[in-house]
Amino acid sequence: MRQDFERWEVLVRDEARVGVLYRLLESNVLLTRILVEGDGEPYRAESRVRLEPGNGSWELSWYRDRNLGVAKLMRREPQGLPSGSMPSYGDILMLFKAIEEPGNRLRYWRLNEAAWDAQDANGHLGAEPNAHIQRVGALEQLPIPLGAAVSTHRYEAWADGVLVATHWIDEGNELVCTLWGGDLHSYRVPGTASEAGWMSLSGLDDGTVEFMTRGFDAGS
Repeated sequence: MRQDFERWEVLVRDEARVGVLYRLLESNVLLTRILVEGDGEPYRAESRVRLEPGNGSWELSWYRDRNLGVAKLMRREPQGLPSGSMPSYGDILMLFKAIEEPGNRLRYWRLNEAAWDAQDANGHLGAEPNAHIQRVGALEQLPIPLGAAVSTHRYEAWADGVLVATHWIDEGNELVCTLWGGDLHSYRVPGTASEAGWMSLSGLDDGTVEFMTRGFDAGS
């Protein structure tokens, strides 16, 4: 499994910043927070995926978004979920596995956190994995807002027959950009974690900064 990391990404739609994405992998826990502006109240979501030490399989998933009053939990072994599964907010870990073997298609069961809780059984899952990630095409130049183009390889992530994300990986095997759906891009903010965090949150309102740094606990 890839070493611990901390990364900030800026979300862009129609060449305008519309949100922030933060990920931290530390002590076998992947923390993710995302905020996307839209009509009315911004969409907020927070996820924690705890991994089994050494093998990268997940143990527990904690998830909450704007629409949930309380967090939803998934527990892999008590719920009988396969070791080759991953909650959707852990997709970046599956991408990193796919990067390690670029010539192969990485297949897994992708789980929707909002549709599961501790009482669910694994009857939702088919006998075969519902998701895969693979590298496609040749090396290509990716234009970066306010920066120079970067040479990248493209990886496509599919789930249930739908292209859910397209990732661009630079020649150092770093994730540079992701296209979510058809119009929402996320671009990695360069620099140290503190520099990237400052750049990502600069100019945003206090509520956004508080959520991105403290999560849903910010209001307690």
